[in-house]
Amino acid sequence: MDLFTPEQPEWTVEQACVAMGQSESTVYRYFRSLAAVGLIFSIRPGRYLLGPGIIHYERQLRLSDPLIRAAEPAVVKMAAEYAEQGLIFLSRIYRDSVMTTHEHRISAEPFPEGAFGRGRLAPLFRGAPGLALLSFLEVRTVRSIYQRVDSGDAEWLAFKRRMRAVRGLGYAVGVDDPDPGVLHVSIPLKQDGHGIAGSLTVALASGPDNAAAIEKSAALLAVAAKEIALQARKDAPE
Repeated sequence: MDLFTPEQPEWTVEQACVAMGQSESTVYRYFRSLAAVGLIFSIRPGRYLLGPGIIHYERQLRLSDPLIRAAEPAVVKMAAEYAEQGLIFLSRIYRDSVMTTHEHRISAEPFPEGAFGRGRLAPLFRGAPGLALLSFLEVRTVRSIYQRVDSGDAEWLAFKRRMRAVRGLGYAVGVDDPDPGVLHVSIPLKQDGHGIAGSLTVALASGPDNAAAIEKSAALLAVAAKEIALQARKDAPE
C-alpha cells in the first residue's frame, strides 16, 4: 500500500515487482487480495490505483474513533474562544511519524487547505505534536524509536532535555518547526491506565505576540484535555 503516493499513484504488477524486490507471482497475489476488498482497483488494464474501499473504511474510522468522538465537543468549544485565524488538530503516532487524525478549522485561517489535514504525516522528533506525545512515554520506549529514525548520542541527550522540560510545563511549543511561519502549542491526551492516546494541538500564524498566544493556548488546551478525558471515560464500554 505504501507504494501508492501522490507522486506515483498508479502501479503495474511489473513495476511493483522491481520496487519491492519480489517475484511477479507474489506481487500479483498481493494485488489480487487488495483488489478483492477494494483497497486498490484498476481503471486501465494492468494499472492499479488506491481503491474506494479505503474511503469506506475512512468513514468508519471517523465515526468510530473513540478519541475523535470524545474530543469533538471540547474542540468545538475551544475554537469558539479564538478570534485568531488557525486550527486545532489531533495527532497520533503512526510508525515513525506523527499523523493528524482530525482537524477543526477555527476560521478562514492562513494555512492552505489540507496543510494539517487528516492523514498528514510529520516528523515525530520535530515539532510540538510529536514532542507532546513522546515526552510522556517511557524514556526507554522513546529511545528505541529514536534509534530507528535518527542517530547520535549528543542529539538524543538534547532531545531528552526537551522532553524533561515539556513534562515540567505540561505542554510543548514549536515555532517554524517543521512548518515555517506556524506556532504550534500541543498537549498530550492521556487515557486511563493505557498511557498516551494522542496529542491535541493549536496551530496559529507565528507573530510578534507569540508569548501571549502560547499562554492562552496552553490554558485552553489544559481545560480541553480534562474534558476529553472525562468524555472518554463516559463513552468507555462497561
